[in-house]
Amino acid sequence: MALPTRIKRLALVTAGMPLVAAMASVMFASPSLAASQSAKAVLTVQGSSDHVYSTLAHGLHVRVAPTTAATAVAVLGAKGSEVTVNCFAVGGSVFGDSVWYHIVKPLSGFVAGFYLDTGRDPAPGVPACSGHRHRHVYHSLASGLHVRTAPTTAATTIVRLGPAGSKVTVNCFAVGSSVFGDSVWYHIVKPLSGFVAGFYLDTGRDPVPGIGHC
Repeated sequence: MALPTRIKRLALVTAGMPLVAAMASVMFASPSLAASQSAKAVLTVQGSSDHVYSTLAHGLHVRVAPTTAATAVAVLGAKGSEVTVNCFAVGGSVFGDSVWYHIVKPLSGFVAGFYLDTGRDPAPGVPACSGHRHRHVYHSLASGLHVRTAPTTAATTIVRLGPAGSKVTVNCFAVGSSVFGDSVWYHIVKPLSGFVAGFYLDTGRDPVPGIGHC
């Protein structure tokens, strides 16, 4: 259901606020793996068609899935905090608005569209997450790969993947902190949402041709 921003603001004034929730990213480090990966090509590419909006409430939760029942892994700051959206999904209803946005900045996860100044939901020009770019499946090259909230080893680890060879589905890449000379990180959407270091995926080269910038 499309809700104009002015109606969202009115509803926030007249009703209590259930907040939305958060997400995850990853990394790992192994000198022995570094040696085996030394031939992996790295290329830095930039460019994005993402959309920036501001929050309409303080303390908006970022969640791992588009529903208030999903785990919140982060809470945003003051009203007016900027978030970068790359796609939308239909999920749990928040005051009659069932549109949620997947954000990639300042961290990765889902936020309720009701709490963003999008004007209407879904916002014009924002694609559905189910059809957002091409999805690519790769495998981890190390056991216990960390999935993080941002493309840096300093970001919070939300979860660690299983053994080497675990499948992940990638939808975009970002340039972040260097891991053995490779500064490309991939945003994964399966088995959960977050960032993993490209160095630890069997991509062959980073970034992979055909994968868009987050």
